[in-house]
Amino acid sequence: MPRLTPITKREQVSGDALPAFDAIIESRNAINGPHSMMLYAPEVARCSTALSDALRFGGNLSDHDTELAIITAARHWDCDYVWASHSAAALRAGARPEAVEIIANRSSLEGLTKEEATIVRYGRELMDDHQVSQETFDAALAQFGEANTIVLGALMGYYSFISCTLLGMDMRPPEGAPVLPKRV
Repeated sequence: MPRLTPITKREQVSGDALPAFDAIIESRNAINGPHSMMLYAPEVARCSTALSDALRFGGNLSDHDTELAIITAARHWDCDYVWASHSAAALRAGARPEAVEIIANRSSLEGLTKEEATIVRYGRELMDDHQVSQETFDAALAQFGEANTIVLGALMGYYSFISCTLLGMDMRPPEGAPVLPKRV
């Protein structure tokens, strides 16, 4: 059970939270995990929704590449909630099951395609080392161009923010949803 009661119905909010609630419904048709917590801070919820929409739907990364970036961030933070939702979305977007497994297990990148490896390496360097090597940056730039290299890093940062919110609230995925293997 999460530490705060999820806000999922309009009757649960008033005042400043109403416009944020309505903006999320307009964007997503429902209030889910992270937004059900963020509505306790309505401006955070509103801005988060706008940023998510810009990163996920306003950029030119493919759904496949977007989802690989998201699950790379979920793995970094060991966030089962994000993993449960987005590992399935990655597969629906055409990600190879082998790639999802490599990310889940933090395995060597050898089994990934060049394109997949660029995404995962960029994320691992960024989040683990707090920097991106010139070689990895150049590979991302060649693969995605300038704007989408920015989107790639920002997307991973956004899902780091989402993961921290969910982990702090002890928000867990539904029973039976896929979860990350424990780190060894």
